[in-house]
Amino acid sequence: MQQGIDAMTVALRVLTAMTKGKTPEPTDVEELKRLAPLLADQPLDELCCDIIQQAVKRRDLLRKAL
Repeated sequence: MQQGIDAMTVALRVLTAMTKGKTPEPTDVEELKRLAPLLADQPLDELCCDIIQQAVKRRDLLRKAL
């Protein structure tokens, strides 16, 4: 479950930077693209949202399985 939380943390850092009008850290952007290579061509804000949604769905499925 930690991987999903880590992915959400990176995505939220990128979204926070973008909403503040700052450039996200390049290492964070590369991490997002590594986490979701099939989605890497999307606009960055959409990529962040998709990664967060996937992490939440995974977390929900794990909770239901327990």
